[in-house]
Amino acid sequence: MADIDFTTLDHIDKIRVPGRPFNEAANEYSALICLWHGLEFLYNQASHSDQVVKQRLNAEGKDRVFVTGNHPAFDGISQPLLTCAFHWYAVSACQYVRTIGAIAYRNDESRPLPPKYVESVIPEVLAFRDKVAAHFAWSSQHSKDNDAERLASVMPPLTFVNDSFHVGVFAVYVRHCDKDSKSDAIKPWSLCEIHKRLRERYWPPQETLDELMQTPNLG
Repeated sequence: MADIDFTTLDHIDKIRVPGRPFNEAANEYSALICLWHGLEFLYNQASHSDQVVKQRLNAEGKDRVFVTGNHPAFDGISQPLLTCAFHWYAVSACQYVRTIGAIAYRNDESRPLPPKYVESVIPEVLAFRDKVAAHFAWSSQHSKDNDAERLASVMPPLTFVNDSFHVGVFAVYVRHCDKDSKSDAIKPWSLCEIHKRLRERYWPPQETLDELMQTPNLG
């Protein structure tokens, strides 16, 4: 029996499509390539910041750390720019994952709907995207947001935990008009740690989108 030529889009959930759609890519596959390049760029920027701060803190003999604000280890790190990198990454990552989910569902309606697929792959990034990166919950009165989430969405988000910058670390509690709320929906996550997870799922070490555009994946 002849081998079937296919491309694996998700190595964990075994999402495959026939042929080599990244060769002379158009439409959704062209969009995936653009998003991949952007995600890699943001990861490289964030990884550099992580390494600089980690080396400084390790030099102080700290194995486990929790640092925020204007700590001297952050000197030379543009926290506003890194904050924006988290925002851009959240939007682009959700776009990438949702597009994979849409391709999978269109080929097999037993697969999860695209929004559910995103929620299963990167739930913490999706929550940050919905309540912070796509728009600040503070700027609207959406019924899905509570007072604590609105406040948390505009608070300085960066915290260095152990060996990586995170957002969503601080829990916010608000009591307003005798009603309590908390920001539990906004979970902590590291751009670099999330990107490593996505690499394992979508672009394992032996495979990048550049390589997928050139080398058949048979079997």
